[in-house]
Amino acid sequence: MHWYVPRSLRFRFFAALGGLLVCAIAALAGLSAWVIFPTLQAEERMMVKRELDRVERSFERDQQQLFAQVRDWAHWDDTYQFVQGDYPRYQDVNFSQEMFEDMRYQLMAFFNTDGEVRFLAGISPATGDYQTCTALVDECAWMAPWVNNMQAAIDDDSVSQTAIYADQTPVLVAATPILRTDSSGPPAGWLFKARTLDDEWQAFLEDYTGLPISLELVNQPTPPSDDLSFSGNSVYAERYFPILSSVGPQSLGVGIELNRTSYLTSLTTFRYVLLWTAGLMILVIGLVLLLLEKMVLRPLRMLTQFTQHLTMHEADVHGLTQRNDEIGILSRAFQEQFTCQQRLNDDLLKLSTHDPLTGLPNRRLFDQHLDTAFSEAGADSLAVMMLDIDHFKLYNDHYGHPEGDVCLQRLADVMHSVAQSRGFFIARTGGEEFCAILPQVSPESAKAIGEQLSAAVDDLHIPHTTSPVKPFVTISAGIAMLQDPDSQSPSAVVSCADQALYQAKEAGRHQVALFRPPLASGMISEHNTPQ
Repeated sequence: MHWYVPRSLRFRFFAALGGLLVCAIAALAGLSAWVIFPTLQAEERMMVKRELDRVERSFERDQQQLFAQVRDWAHWDDTYQFVQGDYPRYQDVNFSQEMFEDMRYQLMAFFNTDGEVRFLAGISPATGDYQTCTALVDECAWMAPWVNNMQAAIDDDSVSQTAIYADQTPVLVAATPILRTDSSGPPAGWLFKARTLDDEWQAFLEDYTGLPISLELVNQPTPPSDDLSFSGNSVYAERYFPILSSVGPQSLGVGIELNRTSYLTSLTTFRYVLLWTAGLMILVIGLVLLLLEKMVLRPLRMLTQFTQHLTMHEADVHGLTQRNDEIGILSRAFQEQFTCQQRLNDDLLKLSTHDPLTGLPNRRLFDQHLDTAFSEAGADSLAVMMLDIDHFKLYNDHYGHPEGDVCLQRLADVMHSVAQSRGFFIARTGGEEFCAILPQVSPESAKAIGEQLSAAVDDLHIPHTTSPVKPFVTISAGIAMLQDPDSQSPSAVVSCADQALYQAKEAGRHQVALFRPPLASGMISEHNTPQ
């Protein structure tokens, strides 16, 4: 019995393409298993680590701020006299429940050099009552676990600038010796401040980082590595911090939950698929050219040049798109798809780097420009300015969010105009927050630019009847100067500008403040506009 084997050109053509397709599928499966998937997993883990690093930097920033506040109090002549018993009115003048609530303090503890309690003040976590005392008795008994740890650290000469205590609820603690303002003479004692890591603190950290954050006490020594847990479309990552506790080794786990899909992963996958598809198309077209030399060689060569964006005569392009066969249909479809893809790529690039409401660059593009500015700064001066609309929440509450959006657009337009005229970069980095990068400027020039931006906003005279600053919309600004590009990071300079902005707000808003270590102080200017 003889099997009939078709020998037509069509059969051999499809048989050849079928064999190539099987080989291509096998090669793609191997490439995916051994190259693409491991690459994507490594990229995913690196992305999670970067987010954990960002949360850790935010946590360390809060520690540094608390330590800076402790140091300001402890290096003050009034505090020095109070610990020595020479200033009996100190606690009446400087302490109140409102101050503790505004600064988010749970406890302040003053000790003499031997570790004996001099004065205690705090807000009870159980009742919310503000209490002061000189001993751990009665209504101040709740302070005992934390105070005992503080005294143990003093006795062991192991006091650290910042630490985490967890004998009750976890608290962030900062400590420093009490000295005169000019640092002369021996220390008079110790000052400790504690801030509870409660839901309010957690919400503050979530708002600052833009990530969902959870806290967990772990009854074991601090693990040496991060804990990653993958489940479906999300990944839960946790990083651990050491805790001082009298009940045994403990650590604090700070966790975040992230979506596993991302633009970069999709882009990487698309590139791999596109490269393989392009290679397969080239191989198939080469074989088709060998098999169908006289029928479709020249048209397919022209189509290949067209799809690869090679130089072609306009007449050849027109000839391809005007054909009435399958090649003509494919040429026209590709031309339309390529035009559409270019338009979508342009739109996607703009959406990923610009704020859709104001049209200004967004935080992502700002960070890119800031890194570039740092790398190019060298010996040239560089300033970072943070601007914030004064009492914008009151504006939204009174006029409504649609009017708030209009206000943001108008302020963005006028600040963009100033930025173009003065040749600097400005972006919208938050709800009512803007940031500017000022290259090759002195502090005086940065001051002048800040005043010009504030004056330009004032000139709009946008009504703001609920503002306690002015009857129209105003802004506050904080400026930080790059001192040493080899030792300072972009995030550190931005943090300094943020502290300067905080000082401008504390001083009454509608002002421009310059950061001066250790805290922003010394107002550059106060822009006043007649009402």
